[in-house]
Amino acid sequence: MDNTPPEHRANQLKAAEQPLSALDVISNLLTISGFDLDRLLDEIVRISAQSLQVKACTIRLLDEQTGEMVLKAGYGLSQQYLSKGPVIASQSVFRQMIERCSQEEDGVIEIFDVSSDPRVQYAREAVQEGIHSLMAVPLLHNKRIIGALTAFTAHPHRFSTAGVSILQTIANQSSVAIYLARLYQKQLALERMERELAIAATIQAKLMPDRTPQLNGFDIAGFNRPCKEVSGDFYDYIHFPNDNLGVAVGDVAGKGMPAALLMASVRTALRVQAENLYTMREIISRVDRALYQDTRSVEFSTLFYGVISVEAQALTYVNAGHESPLLLRGDEVQPLEAGGLPVGLMPGLTYHEEILMLAPSDVLAIFTDGYPEVPDRAGELFGEERVMASLRAFRHLPASQIIQHLEAEVAAFMDPEADFCDDRTIVVIKVEGGKFAA
Repeated sequence: MDNTPPEHRANQLKAAEQPLSALDVISNLLTISGFDLDRLLDEIVRISAQSLQVKACTIRLLDEQTGEMVLKAGYGLSQQYLSKGPVIASQSVFRQMIERCSQEEDGVIEIFDVSSDPRVQYAREAVQEGIHSLMAVPLLHNKRIIGALTAFTAHPHRFSTAGVSILQTIANQSSVAIYLARLYQKQLALERMERELAIAATIQAKLMPDRTPQLNGFDIAGFNRPCKEVSGDFYDYIHFPNDNLGVAVGDVAGKGMPAALLMASVRTALRVQAENLYTMREIISRVDRALYQDTRSVEFSTLFYGVISVEAQALTYVNAGHESPLLLRGDEVQPLEAGGLPVGLMPGLTYHEEILMLAPSDVLAIFTDGYPEVPDRAGELFGEERVMASLRAFRHLPASQIIQHLEAEVAAFMDPEADFCDDRTIVVIKVEGGKFAA
């Protein structure tokens, strides 16, 4: 027969119900908070403090790179105390917690008197805050510590078995909720990034020429294929008076959004300088200077820039470290190499220009290294020889079809399962007035 007084049984029942009530609330917090991690953590510390009937609670999450236990939520503590300074795991009570968890031991840490315990990193500040005792419980995911839930009391206090159980139960449920909230936030960030990349790709596409230039005596076509959503390659046409046309092809260092931003900078700098009446080498020198001043040392771009003169039937060009364009004339292939180093590497670079007289049936291909560096299943590269062979085989076709056939050969050659990604950009210029046999 149970002789426990009714009032004691009521208190025991109430104590047993506390963790269950807290769990119910925390289980619903993900939905209630809209998977907002900050709001979720604020509610967890509030519920924990009220369930244990203690002065305060905090949640700190471990930054594995810095070793800091970063404060994410606090309840019942002053802002002055919360901002006292960084809590470093190796210099605080959390060191013992992490060591115990790594050995799959109980990671609960209790400190009866914070003023005299060497494990307390900010003992003086804790005393000034009115804290006397504390209990810290690890937050675990896949047996790895991700943080800690800590309860503080204003008076000397030894936590009961029931109190420890309550905080552990809340911590276990909270760890799952934190993991799911983080996962959800990462998914949101990924979706947001995908939307931003789609917008960036649309904007970048508008920077590429939207029409083929109509130049008397020339057939010109260009193509850009980004390996990701946005490209670090570009090509551009700049129209000048007297039937002159500037043609640029560039390949900036890197991939993705940083490369796309740098690409836009190179294109803009080139257009700004090309509109002034400087010599070709001076234009590229100024682009180099502008890019060097506005970028980091690892950011640079190869750049080919040439101007076609219809009247003179000539191409004046500078090759700033770019993959050598190939000029097919009869059975000969001439690489266009005059120029200098890539733009943006260092200030004060000088460049050399070359004037190339053009003849009927010449085919000039200006391309980025995304073509010759494509690998097959054996790791062999497509190479410049295959690029030349493709140009020779289809030189009798319009410029746009020459590009289409080269793209088809690259696609057939490359290993579809290879971890290879590079932008591909090409401009083909045919001088009209004659034909070669296929």
